[in-house]
Amino acid sequence: MPSNARLGRWQVAMSYWSLLSAMVWLFYGALAASLYGTRDAMIAIALSTVVFALANIMMTRLGIRHGVNSTLLTKSLFGRWGSLLTALLVAVTVLYYAIFESSTLAVAFRSYVKHGDIRLWYAVIVVVMLPLMLGSVQSWMAKLNGVLLPFYLVGLVSILIAAGVKFGHGSHWLSFSGVVPAEGRSFPGWILCFVLYMGIYITMPTTIDFARFARREDEKFHEVVTFGWVFYLLLFILNGFAGIYLVQLALPTEPASETGVVQAILASLGWIGLLFIVISQTRVNTLNYYQSSTNFERILSTVTSVRLPRFVWVTAVAVVVFLMMLTDVFSYLQTALNWQGVLVIGWVGVVLTHFALSRRDRRFGPVVDESMPRIGWGLIAWIVPSIVGIVLLEVSSVPAAARQSAQLIVLVLSVVLYTVTYLLTRRADDAATAGRVDGAEVPSAVH
Repeated sequence: MPSNARLGRWQVAMSYWSLLSAMVWLFYGALAASLYGTRDAMIAIALSTVVFALANIMMTRLGIRHGVNSTLLTKSLFGRWGSLLTALLVAVTVLYYAIFESSTLAVAFRSYVKHGDIRLWYAVIVVVMLPLMLGSVQSWMAKLNGVLLPFYLVGLVSILIAAGVKFGHGSHWLSFSGVVPAEGRSFPGWILCFVLYMGIYITMPTTIDFARFARREDEKFHEVVTFGWVFYLLLFILNGFAGIYLVQLALPTEPASETGVVQAILASLGWIGLLFIVISQTRVNTLNYYQSSTNFERILSTVTSVRLPRFVWVTAVAVVVFLMMLTDVFSYLQTALNWQGVLVIGWVGVVLTHFALSRRDRRFGPVVDESMPRIGWGLIAWIVPSIVGIVLLEVSSVPAAARQSAQLIVLVLSVVLYTVTYLLTRRADDAATAGRVDGAEVPSAVH
């Protein structure tokens, strides 16, 4: 991206920080605690904050220094056609999050009003939100999310206070041990919670897509604040702990569900809680719609050279969101998150490994050379471990230990496979380069 197209630090930060207000982050905290216990969930959330912050230092540098999106950046790994899978993965994953967040908002209205067909509420939410989703990072997202961020933070604190007043203070929520008994766990609860949070690695390619807008002189700021530990402190610890607290106080006898956080918020603060959900979902869906529409646009423009106006893509995403909402997205939420999670984990393993191996010889970077193969060797190191992960998750005969650690297995496999692939291709490239040099020198010597 040209330097004159780069944006100021707060414009990038406020655009990306729309992620902060997703209900899914409260849900993940509540789910982890419900399954494996409050203390183990908190340990895993803290550990995830550190890991995500460190990994995204690399992603931030890649986006800022190369100034290209995650699709172009991975051409040297996956090939000209293989890199489009990056765009497809990001587009489909954030589209699903848009469906989840929009469904959450519709359920909130239906639960508060207590009448009306849920399908009607789905339609109302999509139609009302559509005009707010048409902006871009350069023009609208930062302004909208910058204005709404204080309302989200104040609203979240208010809901926590109200929940404590209404349902009683105390530390009993900290002692919840989880519904999964100790004998059903192949690993300690905090490890299983950490594995659960690995399914959110989609923030890493998204970091690249937003970091490309940042100025190079702001790199340190973005490593720490926009995409770093400050961001994840709010994203995981604030939201995750809030989700645990709310659900354990308001719904202590019920297992955490996709709508449990919504019910806890409404039970704590009524119509103010509903307003809080509206603000939070509006903020996060600006990013979901933006990422989904732009990545689908990359795919179509690369394959067909067709260029469509942005409002066409955003409208198309809205239509798909509505149609998918009709399928009862909550009924297959966990399966979808698991599948997307292993695919993203495999992608992250390959990209981070390539960056670590190639940073000294500068082999990493965007490739626009049409001589690049359509399918790169790195694609094998991404797809094969991902398939293994899906099999581990879905085949009932797989041992419990393998199923519960599937994400970790995918990460290790992708790192190992890509390391082997990288070293072999590098040796072949070096040999070919040496051969060309020798071939050029021989005629010169004879002559």
